[in-house]
Amino acid sequence: MNVRWLIIPLLLALLGCAAPEGRFPILADDAQGAGRRILVTFVDRSINRSVPGNPLDGYRVRGVYDNSDWSKRVSTELAEHYGLRLLAQWPVTTLGVACVVYEIPEGQSLEQVLQSVGRSKQVGSVQAMRDYRVLNEPALASSHYNDPYLQLQRGFQALRIEQAHGRATGRGVRIAVIDTGVDNSHPDLRGRIKESENLAPAPANQDLADIHGTAVAGVLAAQPGNGIGIAGVAPGADIFSMRACWPEAPGAAAARCNSYTLALALNEAIRLRSDIINMSLTGPDDPLVQLLVEEALRQNIIVVAAVPQDPEHGGFPANVPGVLPVASGEGHGQNSLVGPSVDVLTTIPHGSYDFMSGSSFAAPHVAGVIALLLELHPHLSAADIRLMLKGGKGGAPLDAVATLSALH
Repeated sequence: MNVRWLIIPLLLALLGCAAPEGRFPILADDAQGAGRRILVTFVDRSINRSVPGNPLDGYRVRGVYDNSDWSKRVSTELAEHYGLRLLAQWPVTTLGVACVVYEIPEGQSLEQVLQSVGRSKQVGSVQAMRDYRVLNEPALASSHYNDPYLQLQRGFQALRIEQAHGRATGRGVRIAVIDTGVDNSHPDLRGRIKESENLAPAPANQDLADIHGTAVAGVLAAQPGNGIGIAGVAPGADIFSMRACWPEAPGAAAARCNSYTLALALNEAIRLRSDIINMSLTGPDDPLVQLLVEEALRQNIIVVAAVPQDPEHGGFPANVPGVLPVASGEGHGQNSLVGPSVDVLTTIPHGSYDFMSGSSFAAPHVAGVIALLLELHPHLSAADIRLMLKGGKGGAPLDAVATLSALH
């Protein structure tokens, strides 16, 4: 194989990501104001009324739900009473509450505002906006499938995915990828993304070129046997792309999210009746996001989350009881599953491929194997799956064939 065939499209893709000055003005504003932003929720009994949306502050919600006139009036009154700037509002339908983002003006104390707003009888919860980052590390530089890069997929080979596909491909299993966006036009992903929602601040130019989400989606669902690229772990699954994160810079794999965008994405993933939610990201504990993760678990949705190597990056949401945490190697305790995470060859925007490393890419390997299991036994619980994938010993390497063979 001519390796330059792999590298040249990548270089062209990165060159194509160069953006004119001012392409990401909303993201820049968001970064500057994030430390002064709070989330407020309150109960709205008409929460599920379907009306056209009216997003603010660059948050683009493509769903058909909007806050009621009553909740809009309440959110405006709260802004006026406490001297806050109303930025965005959206109904969290699965919790029956209106969610509002406010910005605290210069000169006001965050803690004092949180305490004051929290005493209001109308307010259900109030919290500071949290920041999250996807778990990505810099890339290190005989089959019945005819995908030319298959032999370079170390994780795919280690898990014996090709043999496992003789029994299951994840057909009909719904996987929500809460991440950056996905390049739906990538030749290995074309037709594989069943639903796309953009829930994060977006630049005017919609050529988002979101690298991280495209890479995660490739591990999960790249089309096998099409004579190009790679093969995904669960190519029969239905992938829901929930864009809750955005690149830190044009052409960068590093990306960030916040409490509000993650809440929107989780709400949509639950509303769409996902079977699995993949969250290759981490950050500090968050009350609202945890409520939604717990609601997903209550509805028997399997939540898979990446565990950071550096504890300073936070361990949420992987540390929520019931979530399946996935680490990139040993040393993360008996509770973590371990998936392939080094030099993972996967899809990136503009029809290219690259090697990625980190627990961000261990998580979709595990989520993909879970999809294979759920195709055969749709009613498996998270506890059942944890026992099956742990193999009775913490840190034991996954083997998709052995796991599927254990099913009766």
